[in-house]
Amino acid sequence: MFGLFFYIMPCLVWMDEKEQKFRRLLGARIQELRQEKGLTQPQLAVLIGFKDYQAIGRIENGRVTPSVYVIYQIAKALQVQIEELFDFE
Repeated sequence: MFGLFFYIMPCLVWMDEKEQKFRRLLGARIQELRQEKGLTQPQLAVLIGFKDYQAIGRIENGRVTPSVYVIYQIAKALQVQIEELFDFE
């Protein structure tokens, strides 16, 4: 049993690192698009129906992974296609 745990554990760490990188890239892209539109974090929060504008900061800083619905709402508020949020290059 312990052998299996030590075999799987490096995969979980690797996945966590990939997820962290993804969250940072997505957050940076959302921030970039928001700033291009001339919106503040509180303004974007209002547009997507968030009561707590700091949630936008947590998304942009890569601390949380937004749900699919929140990603849809952000794209709609920023007037971009969803695919543009994932254009990290």
